[in-house]
Amino acid sequence: MNPDKNKEAKENNQKLTPELYDKYAPPVYGKIFSIVGKESIAERIHEKVFVSAYRGHSSFPLRSPLMSLIDIADEKSNKTIKALEIFRACCHGSSISISDSK
Repeated sequence: MNPDKNKEAKENNQKLTPELYDKYAPPVYGKIFSIVGKESIAERIHEKVFVSAYRGHSSFPLRSPLMSLIDIADEKSNKTIKALEIFRACCHGSSISISDSK
């Protein structure tokens, strides 16, 4: 990884604070739930959105923190929906649960 990218990732980490989480978690969760429509899936995606932003996702924070988080949430939610649709199409009759333990 190049040094400039490491510096940028550190700057992003410092921008995602507990206060930002408290402020933006509800609207980000609402966006995710409006896309996936299932609480257990929405909770998992919600967690991944904030972890991704903390680790320095390329779109955080290009604009406002909220809009960047919404962009990440939209991307991850839509990818999850597509993956579930593919699974259902190819594995008709099988079921998948996001909360199954290994």
